[in-house]
Amino acid sequence: MGNIGFDTTGYYSQDSPFVKAAKKKAANMEALKATLDDSQKELFNGYVDAQGDIEHITRYNTFISALKFGTLFMLELLSDNGKYGEDC
Repeated sequence: MGNIGFDTTGYYSQDSPFVKAAKKKAANMEALKATLDDSQKELFNGYVDAQGDIEHITRYNTFISALKFGTLFMLELLSDNGKYGEDC
């Protein structure tokens, strides 16, 4: 119960566009951090943390919306009141 969530078991090969983009992001992040002083790094880290929180919330809301849509779609297809229910 309550274990429905994102599939994190996916694997990306080293030459995949995702891995290339992640490496580019990490390299640029390190280069940017090297140019910042301590107070700027603290502000930047706060920004990155907030951006991560927003991304997590957005992904979760998208997942919930897709789950609701899929559930309602299956209920409609398999219901006794629907015209497709007779075939099942």
